[in-house]
Amino acid sequence: MNRIAIALLRSGLLLLACIAGPALATNYTFPGALPAGCSSSGGNYTCGALTLGYNDTITIGAPTPTTITINGAFSTNTSQINNSGTAGNLSLVVNGAMTIGYQSRIVANITATSINDSSGQVTFGGSLATSTGSIAVGYASTVAGSITSTSGAITLAGTVQAASSVTCSGCTVTVGNLARITGNVSAKSIVDSNGGVMFGGSVTGTTSNVTIGNASTVAGSVSSTSGAIGLAGTVQVAGSVSCSCALTVGYQARINGNVSATTVTDSNGQVTFGGSVATTTGGMALGYGSTIAGGATSTSGPLSLGGTSRINQCVQSTGSATITLGYGAVATTGVCCGATGSCTSSCVVNNSGGAMPALCGGAGRFNAFDTGTTAGSATGVIHTKIAGSAFNVAVVAVDTASTSVTTTFIGSVKVELLDSSDNTGALTSSTGCRSSWTVAAGTASSTLSFAAIDQGRKNIALTFANAWRDARVRVSYPSTGTATSVGCSSDNFAIRPASFASFRATDATLLTAGTTRTLANSALTGGNVHKAGQPFTVRATAVNGAGSPVTTTNYTGTPIAFASACGGAACTGSLGVMTLPTTTTAGVVSTSTATYTEAGAFSLQLVDADFASVDAADGSTPAEMSIASPTITVGRFVPDHFEIVSLITPVLRTFNSSSCPSRSFTYMGQPFGYATAPQASVLARNLAGATTANYPSAKLSALTITQAYTPLIAATPGVDSSAATLPTVTANNNGTATVAAQASDMLKVVRPATTPLAPFAADIALTWSVTDSSETGTGNGSITTPTPLTMASIAFDMGNEFRFGVLKLNSAYGSELINMAVPLELQYWNGSAFATNAADQCSTLSAGSLALGTYRGNLAACETAPGSASVAFTNGRGILRMLPPGSGNSGSADLTINLGAVAAGQQCSTVGAAATAATTDNLPWLQGKGPAAATYNVNPSARISFGQYRSPLIQLREVY
Repeated sequence: MNRIAIALLRSGLLLLACIAGPALATNYTFPGALPAGCSSSGGNYTCGALTLGYNDTITIGAPTPTTITINGAFSTNTSQINNSGTAGNLSLVVNGAMTIGYQSRIVANITATSINDSSGQVTFGGSLATSTGSIAVGYASTVAGSITSTSGAITLAGTVQAASSVTCSGCTVTVGNLARITGNVSAKSIVDSNGGVMFGGSVTGTTSNVTIGNASTVAGSVSSTSGAIGLAGTVQVAGSVSCSCALTVGYQARINGNVSATTVTDSNGQVTFGGSVATTTGGMALGYGSTIAGGATSTSGPLSLGGTSRINQCVQSTGSATITLGYGAVATTGVCCGATGSCTSSCVVNNSGGAMPALCGGAGRFNAFDTGTTAGSATGVIHTKIAGSAFNVAVVAVDTASTSVTTTFIGSVKVELLDSSDNTGALTSSTGCRSSWTVAAGTASSTLSFAAIDQGRKNIALTFANAWRDARVRVSYPSTGTATSVGCSSDNFAIRPASFASFRATDATLLTAGTTRTLANSALTGGNVHKAGQPFTVRATAVNGAGSPVTTTNYTGTPIAFASACGGAACTGSLGVMTLPTTTTAGVVSTSTATYTEAGAFSLQLVDADFASVDAADGSTPAEMSIASPTITVGRFVPDHFEIVSLITPVLRTFNSSSCPSRSFTYMGQPFGYATAPQASVLARNLAGATTANYPSAKLSALTITQAYTPLIAATPGVDSSAATLPTVTANNNGTATVAAQASDMLKVVRPATTPLAPFAADIALTWSVTDSSETGTGNGSITTPTPLTMASIAFDMGNEFRFGVLKLNSAYGSELINMAVPLELQYWNGSAFATNAADQCSTLSAGSLALGTYRGNLAACETAPGSASVAFTNGRGILRMLPPGSGNSGSADLTINLGAVAAGQQCSTVGAAATAATTDNLPWLQGKGPAAATYNVNPSARISFGQYRSPLIQLREVY
């Protein structure tokens, strides 16, 4: 084959390869289509060593979160893993090396033996962690979570963005140019050699060097335990820099916080130190044009201040090592060779071209007290102050013994508030402070600058938002850096809340505590009410005196509640007992177990005169020391319940026992009343059972009475109380009322309609209960009688037997010339038959209830009439005598006795008179049952016949 053919063949193969293109990407789903060698168990997955192809994707479905464990190496190529999910949905655990391809996207929290992103532009949606190996994040990659390694190195290439912390306790972290780390960085050593890095937190080296490159920025602090710290030119550190090592600072760097190191070297100059600079064992060298806003202090090494450098506070060599001032250097507040208070300028080499600076102020210590303290005093007191409101104190520089004011002191001091409630620490005599006194949490220090004109005493305005039971003022010089002179105020004082705000009483219902309803009702009617003795809620918030008051969360006092008379209609001069067992949490005073024993409303105020008790002996007035709430109205309280107590025991009257003392029974259905009417007391009670004497009489007089009569023997018929009126209620003006039954009340034992009952002894009970529904409103309920008064087994004055009775009327025959005797008999059901009721000596019938009709023969209307106005009964029997109609008037008539409520028929009052409408005796309890009737509601009737003789006698001998 010639060369041309071979060339053509190769060209064709290349063309075919170009047409075919790369292999198609595979879409894997968990669960679902898994890569080869992967299996699932309970929503988690296990794979062997795994290599994904170009543009492969892995999609995570439910359930989540899930874990994919790869036992072996894992190569992602340019895959997309969990692209539409979140890192919280997926954990990747690689028990081997993980290699990430260019522009991959992995949204997961990753743990692997080692992680290598060498190609870059990878998006990590979660955190990265290795157990023993290294982590390499390539150029322009991003990490949304933290980066952690135990021992392997961490390398972040240029322009990498890490959104959280980077941590490696036993390795080196190397950061590339223009990288950005939002969180803290902590490692054995940290190397930023190319610069331009943005550290969003603090940078901490544990055992080796920390190097920050040119133009890098640190938002937090920079520290190292033992390795050197090197800050390149134009580096900016927002916090402090500290280490037990050498610090090197580059040209035009800026450190906003304090600096502490064994040595500090600024060789190129124009460095800005925003705080103080202190060296411990070595020297300090400032370059040309550098500035220190605080003081410059060396313990033992020399201080060299470059030309035109400026120190705004004291330049001090506590060990009197040499202080060299370069040309144009300025020590604003002076120099100090030796201890503060005994300074000299003997160690100063002044090359500044100007006069020797003055000595630093020589205050031995400081004190603070109220501004009204006599001028020239070295001691004084601080009265109680109010949180959130500005107050002035005088700060004085004094000698070590605190006996005289150091009038020559100049310089800036730091003023702080201390929480001095813990006195367990030893008192340092040279400062007047205890080690157990700590800076009051949440407070900020203030700076006060003394000039020569101040003569060692100057006022400062302070404001502290929170409350402190026991506080002191601490003054430190210099205002920044290591303090050389310190003093605590000799007097402790309280900063109290301005008042108790949002003070109110509430409940959920009239029986339960809660915050749903406000109890501020002093009206006699309507509004929210709460039952006396039931728990309710009281809350108040201790607030400061700021224009927009806030809660003083440090307040933990226990205020005392003062109750007094209020001014509303429901307010009373005689108060009950209020219980208010409050607790205080984070400035909020509350209780859900407050109670009040009386009815009505009252005024309430909270006062705490104890919180500021530390000022009791310093002349602070009660008004200065006391925390008070506004006075509020609390109410209205009503009785919890009513109790009814019997006063007069009732006695029932056997029917007609007053006019017929021998009567020992009553007919079923026959009315009977009281021989002695009952009376009882209604007592308005609180929960504990004490009378609420303030409950208005008008409320008691309007109580709703419920009255019930019941037979206590189940087999007996019921009691008909329809003719019994409700008792009267009379208020007694002391939380009680008297209930009295009506003497005219009448009762009946229900008479069975169809089946007679054998005689029985009645056992009747009367129950009274009362209700006050006048308080019913939104969230209110009625006040009731939990235990009604039951007067059981009420006695009868003559007898409690009840009988089912009927009146039997017999037909009669006789001469038309003489009176006719019509027999009547009162009967009762003895359990098996109707028998003569021989015990009835009292029943009577009126002549007007006798109706005559259906006249037969020669007998006409009113030719006969009753011979008397009434019929009496003896031993249950009686005789109705009808007058004779006379000769020629023989015949018969039907006689009916009207016992029902409605009369029927005509009655004749006398013989020969005109017939008139019959009346009724209204004795339905004696009605009987007709032959075809089923109900005992039929009047008795019979036939009387005149001129007809019927006798059982064969011969009757007349005797003249």
